[in-house]
Amino acid sequence: MNSMISIVRETNDTFSDMISALDASFAVVEFDLQGNVLSANESFLSLTGYREDELVGQPQSILLPDGEESSLEHSMCWADLKAGSFKRAVLPRITKSGKRIWIEATYTPVRNGHGDVVKIVKIATDVTAAQKKMFDLQGKVDAIEHSHVVIEFDLRGNVLRANHHFLSTMGYEENEIIGRHHSMFVDPDYAKSTDYRAFWRALAKGHHSSRQLKRIAKDGRDIWFEATYNPVFDPDGGVCKVVKFAVDVTDQVTALIDLKSILEASFDDIDQNITTFDRNKGDVVASCGKAMAHLETSTMIGSHLTSSVDETMIRMVEFRSVADHVFETAIEGDVAAVALEQAIDALRNEMKDFPAVTQQIDFLEERVDASTRISSTLRSELTEMLSRVAIVSLAVKKQSEITAMVTGEMHGVQTSLEAAQGGLASMQQTAEQLAVVAGTIREAAAFLAR
Repeated sequence: MNSMISIVRETNDTFSDMISALDASFAVVEFDLQGNVLSANESFLSLTGYREDELVGQPQSILLPDGEESSLEHSMCWADLKAGSFKRAVLPRITKSGKRIWIEATYTPVRNGHGDVVKIVKIATDVTAAQKKMFDLQGKVDAIEHSHVVIEFDLRGNVLRANHHFLSTMGYEENEIIGRHHSMFVDPDYAKSTDYRAFWRALAKGHHSSRQLKRIAKDGRDIWFEATYNPVFDPDGGVCKVVKFAVDVTDQVTALIDLKSILEASFDDIDQNITTFDRNKGDVVASCGKAMAHLETSTMIGSHLTSSVDETMIRMVEFRSVADHVFETAIEGDVAAVALEQAIDALRNEMKDFPAVTQQIDFLEERVDASTRISSTLRSELTEMLSRVAIVSLAVKKQSEITAMVTGEMHGVQTSLEAAQGGLASMQQTAEQLAVVAGTIREAAAFLAR
């Protein structure tokens, strides 16, 4: 008898210890079958912010978000609990301050000695932080599903699932691809290659892959994706599947391919034009060189001509001065001859009685007459010469003006020729730069086409 009492007491103590441990670790609340609160432990009160006297006797709706108590799901849950069914769920609850929290709860029906359900015990833990994190992750997943092509594979490359973006882009129904291998979407030659097998081995080992790739749609069209293949790890750290996230970039790639074709066609024209320019440039340079040589010769001749004209002008001025002096001297001689003739006439009157002297006077008069005739002829010649000198001087002056104009024009020709040579050099530099730019664009086009 004492042994039985000891066993019962020990059992009660163990049960009490379990209740105490449970009470300390979990938020516990009891409800009657109508959902009214019968009791709540300190953990539950602390979690919800109520005092016990504020909660006991209140319907559970005080803890529920708006509309949940009247929902069909809630009604069915309580019907199952009153029937004795066990329930577990993650649920939102409202604290006294109005804050929404999340609890992971177990609802356990409690029976009496007759097997009838008499109350419901809820044991709960606060999972608000974990639930918020899960909502955040789920939001990101939903955003990716909404905006990206998503398809999942097992480690051998067989399709597990695909979202509607993948199916609509590739033109398949889901039942046409589930269980089939990834190779159905790639070029057959690539599917047989060692690179393709190495690609899947690397993914199965947990290696991430990101690339731009071409896939073949159901109707045979080329589809281009900017894609990442992401190994997914299980709790033990092993790879359990591969998820591909992708964006359809077919339009962009097609545009780049078209651009590459246009650039390649343009490159041929550019190369041809540059070659033609280089060939013509040599002829132009040679012609400019010849023109410069002729210009230098002409400039030298023009310089000599200018010097000669200037010297002639000086000589003509000097000659005109001498001629004027001679003419003035001739005029003075005429005046002297007239005075001499008057003197001879006077002398003749005085010496008419002396025949010998008269004879000498006649001889002198003949000389004076000859001198006068010569002087008259000289004046006539000088007058004609001065007229010619004036004409020559005018011609020399005109020649000087023409020479100056020719020299100026030749200087202008030289300036234009030098400018042409400078322009030719600029054109050559531009052509060289064009060749460099064309090469750069060619490299860029080759890169874009990869």
